[in-house]
Amino acid sequence: MRSMQGSMFAAMALVALGACAKEKAPEAAPAAAAPAVSPVVSSPPSAATIAVATAPAAPKAATMATSASSGALVENTAQAGDAGDSTWVAQADVDGDGTAQTATFVWDDERRILFIATDDDEVCAAGGVATANTLTALFATGNTMGAPVGSGWTATLLDATECGATSPIIWGERFDATGMVTASGVAAIDPATGDLVIAMMPSTDTTATPAAN
Repeated sequence: MRSMQGSMFAAMALVALGACAKEKAPEAAPAAAAPAVSPVVSSPPSAATIAVATAPAAPKAATMATSASSGALVENTAQAGDAGDSTWVAQADVDGDGTAQTATFVWDDERRILFIATDDDEVCAAGGVATANTLTALFATGNTMGAPVGSGWTATLLDATECGATSPIIWGERFDATGMVTASGVAAIDPATGDLVIAMMPSTDTTATPAAN
């Protein structure tokens, strides 16, 4: 009887020990922390701003640049043998809220992408407003991506504590030629292509938001 009880006790101890070992095994940490929901209210450019992509034209006062940048958001537009790309400052409604703000345009005539950089007031999904660096790309006729004319993306750099972000993130939104948001999430700008790569989607996403006219 004692032998049987001892055997049962040993077996139970082994099971408990195995369970304990499983509990203590380290878990692989995620590569990045995606917000549970979108930190900002979707804000694609206005229809009028998107229409600029059909015939981007640099004004006579344009100067030359080799990149489009808004704070730490930088997109290199220089290609081998390229003297630079036209850049100018103008008013544009880049977030579809009906109010134009000062923005810097860079026309990448090789890839045929119009970049628009500005400091924009982002409406936080949980309430409040944060002024953040944003970079918008509009695909023009003949763009090397083969993307529909007028479609594009916006990247917004949120610092820690802005709109509930716990660490600095780039929040990206892709939109179609009508201004409808088609995808959003934590993102990065691919330096090789100048395109936006959305790496992580929130579990509850607020997409399909039309642009204001």
